[in-house]
Amino acid sequence: MELIDTPNPNAKKILFDQKNDAISKSLMEVVGVATVFVGPGFLTITKEENFDWEVITKDIVSIFDKL
Repeated sequence: MELIDTPNPNAKKILFDQKNDAISKSLMEVVGVATVFVGPGFLTITKEENFDWEVITKDIVSIFDKL
């Protein structure tokens, strides 16, 4: 799992081929995550403006490590 930069510095993309509502729900529970958009083959995570990616990345990665 890799967080991929997007043109928006507050958003990262993850290539993901499975649709899993539980993952989206878990990501929304991470403190600092503002939105999760599920598209075909990817997720886009947008963080709240006042959070740094370094702070929330560990929590995001741990969700995917449990799969």
